[in-house]
Amino acid sequence: MRNALLIDLGGTNVRHAFYVEDVLSKISKEKITDDEFIPFLSELLEKEKSKIDYLVIAAAGPNNHKSINLTNRNLLIDSSQLEKKLNLKKCLLLNDWEAVAHSLSELNQKYFVEIKNGEAYSGKNTLLIGPGTGLGVTLIINDQIIPTEFGNALSPTKSMLENFNLKENKKFFLLENILSGPGIEKLFEEKFGNKLSSEKIISAALESNKNELFVVENFLKTLISIINDLVLSFSCEKVILGGSILNTLKPVLMTKKILDYFPSEINPKYSLLIEKTQVDLLTEDEPGIFGCLAFFKKLNNL
Repeated sequence: MRNALLIDLGGTNVRHAFYVEDVLSKISKEKITDDEFIPFLSELLEKEKSKIDYLVIAAAGPNNHKSINLTNRNLLIDSSQLEKKLNLKKCLLLNDWEAVAHSLSELNQKYFVEIKNGEAYSGKNTLLIGPGTGLGVTLIINDQIIPTEFGNALSPTKSMLENFNLKENKKFFLLENILSGPGIEKLFEEKFGNKLSSEKIISAALESNKNELFVVENFLKTLISIINDLVLSFSCEKVILGGSILNTLKPVLMTKKILDYFPSEINPKYSLLIEKTQVDLLTEDEPGIFGCLAFFKKLNNL
């Protein structure tokens, strides 16, 4: 048997699908607490009883291939413990944005929207990035997938805050304190003294409300500056943006004002390199599940 239960575990929701006899089931989503995670897995496996021998989990956090200590939940996932507890042949672990990188082999061009046209590329060096609960960043270098915890870097957030006319602040200690959904909320509250959810801020920005649009536009300016830094650092020929925040912000992201930040937010000597870089937006809602599937197929030569 080579059948699998595929899990994409987010900070609030968990998505799952079965891959049985070369067929991927419909992807389902529901909310669970940390304490409900293992009973939830047991219940799913009970439905398919003797058919499932592999479990593949994508989750946010550093992955040493034995365990993932989640950054968006109070939960440690240990592969060997799950294998024993759930009577599985193998439990495979993926960082959430590592899974997004693997998903590219399962997704065709209809799942992508071109944000910025670039030149022909070899495809060997690609940057994948997306703000969500945190900031997801994965690199593909010479066809090798390299997951990172770049969002937790102690980056020069002081200069980033200048985009919002804010002074250095301990609330914005990490890069993802700015470039994330919670970051949007904190930036808006710090700038305008009003506490709103990131969803409400983004919705108001799309309606051209002045204060919300100010935060969103400078959020995207800051993100593009970081993208440019990573493109220069790793000679990336392509950038893939992802996540629900950027998909929702697509009308703003594709304006001339925002696109002009690609050549302007960089050392002018290297603006030509950025002009050659292709930038696409991944529109698939469930890339984590497709990444788990691709990883499972690859390890089992399917």
